[in-house]
Amino acid sequence: METLTYQTSLLERIAIALELGQSAPNYQADLSQFHHFDWSGIGATIESSDRDGVAAVVWRGNRYPRRSASNKFQPAIWFSRSVGKDDDGNTRYERLITFKQLAEPEPLPEKVRQIQGD
Repeated sequence: METLTYQTSLLERIAIALELGQSAPNYQADLSQFHHFDWSGIGATIESSDRDGVAAVVWRGNRYPRRSASNKFQPAIWFSRSVGKDDDGNTRYERLITFKQLAEPEPLPEKVRQIQGD
């Protein structure tokens, strides 16, 4: 029985290590969903909030603070964290989720519709 308990403990530690080593998925959501987003739906918990809404979340043991650019690009809010430096010394980031204005779906080409049997 001790062997089984030991093996179970090892498997649990391996599973935790694999989860912690997994890259963030960079989910995409419409910007209008930001203030009412269900963070539990992606396995994240809110760590802090401020007058602008959620300020930081924790996902799989990692902290992802809110970020937003004030430049010529489209309005967006994202949650990301630093994951180290690249070969040139530039900081690398991974994004957990990006809230932005989502593009409207394009109509399918006739070739694709025919393949689908419509």
